[in-house]
Amino acid sequence: MTNNIRFIAIKPKKISEEIVNQLKALISQGKLMPGEKLPPERELAKSLNVSRVSLREALNILQGMGLVEIQQGNRTFVRPMTTRSIHDPLVSFSKNHPSNILKLLEIRKYLEIGSASLAAERATSEEIKQLEKILKEMEEDLKRNRLGAKADLDFHSAIVGATHNEAYIHIMQTLYDLLQEELRIAYGDIFRKKDKRKKLLVQHQNMFKAIRDHDPEKALNEALIHLCFALETWESGLMKKS
Repeated sequence: MTNNIRFIAIKPKKISEEIVNQLKALISQGKLMPGEKLPPERELAKSLNVSRVSLREALNILQGMGLVEIQQGNRTFVRPMTTRSIHDPLVSFSKNHPSNILKLLEIRKYLEIGSASLAAERATSEEIKQLEKILKEMEEDLKRNRLGAKADLDFHSAIVGATHNEAYIHIMQTLYDLLQEELRIAYGDIFRKKDKRKKLLVQHQNMFKAIRDHDPEKALNEALIHLCFALETWESGLMKKS
């Protein structure tokens, strides 16, 4: 009966392949988040009980897959799980004309409205504490007349993380990566006026309260108010530059 069956010999996996499979699984499960920095090589190799040579080989494979980015000084960061076929054309598209940036911001607007609603349903007590901590940083930034771009991005990233949807997290991180420079310019130029930053803070406070109270409808509405205001402000600023 078994004479006609062709069996295929089992090949032992290389250590580097095992490392790749483990890190890929952690990224896809959302246990390693986009933008997260991996431990230093020595520490990571010790945790995995592998040589640094095998670890480096695995990290280079993961970088080739677009899942991690190895920066100067051997610092390794998790990248969003979007393919180059999606990411690279969007880079060209966003750099082509200011109006294209607004189209990406429009996508961000509707995705973030959804993420606020989901976060209100799913946020854990720890995630709510994290949002509250970031909100206090934003309040401190305003008090000290700092622009607060980092705290703002941290706040929105934490909301997306509270959706507990790995696909959502990776897609949003791709958009944040694409718009990073534009958002930095926006904060340095468009939101330089303190009265606008005060409005932004109040909007973030309202979003936080809705998420804290686990009110998805209110979270969606507060996110819509905030993102409409941000998009209108960006639009007027970017059109002046075009």
